[in-house]
Amino acid sequence: MDRRIDGLRVVACFMVVLLHVSSAHIHEFGPTWWSANVWDGLSRACVPLFFMLSGSTLLGRSETLTDFFRKRALRILLPLLLWSCFYLWWLQHNHVPTGNWVLAILRGPTMFHLWYFYAIAGLYLFMPVMRRFYQNGTQQEKLFFLAVWFLVASVYPTLQGLYGDDACGYLRAGILDDVYHLQHFGGYLGYMVLGAYLAERRIAWQKGAALFAVSAAGTILLTYWLSRRLGAPCEFFHLYLSPLVVFAAAGAFIAFFGQPAGQSSARLQWLSGCTLGVYGLHPFVIDRLLISRGWMNPTGWVWLDPVIGTVAVFLASLAVIGLIRVIRPLRAMV
Repeated sequence: MDRRIDGLRVVACFMVVLLHVSSAHIHEFGPTWWSANVWDGLSRACVPLFFMLSGSTLLGRSETLTDFFRKRALRILLPLLLWSCFYLWWLQHNHVPTGNWVLAILRGPTMFHLWYFYAIAGLYLFMPVMRRFYQNGTQQEKLFFLAVWFLVASVYPTLQGLYGDDACGYLRAGILDDVYHLQHFGGYLGYMVLGAYLAERRIAWQKGAALFAVSAAGTILLTYWLSRRLGAPCEFFHLYLSPLVVFAAAGAFIAFFGQPAGQSSARLQWLSGCTLGVYGLHPFVIDRLLISRGWMNPTGWVWLDPVIGTVAVFLASLAVIGLIRVIRPLRAMV
């Protein structure tokens, strides 16, 4: 595998953990709010990067429909079932009513972060159709799709949320979906096309790094501005389809793909192979390692503690997943 893909996958996974460790303090103003806002803003590109990596590796590939769905089912459905059952057990263990497990899994995520598995499963269903468009479309047609997607899924919903809601809003296409039926350009599909498109371009990594830095800084400052205006913390600009998050994800992607291509080392391949399992396990580790033990603020330094917690959770999750993956039949599940 290309070292740029494996490296970015590991970084995106680390960013997910940083996001979930730091965001514990972003819901109320206090001594830790600014650090939470900064770390949260710097890590918000994490999940979009996963979608972009999927697009960069899948949209240009040619394989039969049967092969595609067989591989994707093993890659996504097995981990989805495993982690859904694991967190249902955990909830039940903590005396939270779970009801019928089959129905609970069919209804949606049994833990907040598992939404990604459902989203990627839905996108995979559309992938064979999108693949035909991408492989046969001209550069102008691809740019047209990306431009309309950005307007429909990001820009208009952001303006609608800012000026159409008195409280902390959310992204919705409104009239673009209800009247003009542009929902085909909505959602996270555009990230997959964006990833495939940028992977084919040769853009200097320095430009990507600069775009990421400026966009992340803008996200942080606008979050402060809106929160002050509303008188309460508001994560509106942290949403995954917020325009600046789109730019930050594109910048991070370019920063990696602007590097020379090359084969991943064995260690990097191993780390990359563990990322889906780390993603599935890390909320449990955050709870057991940090929250229940009172270790969310081990040093009292509000800027350093989220990083320490993130490293501890990432390494602990990695150790567990690495041990599980030693058992060959379990590798497909984590």
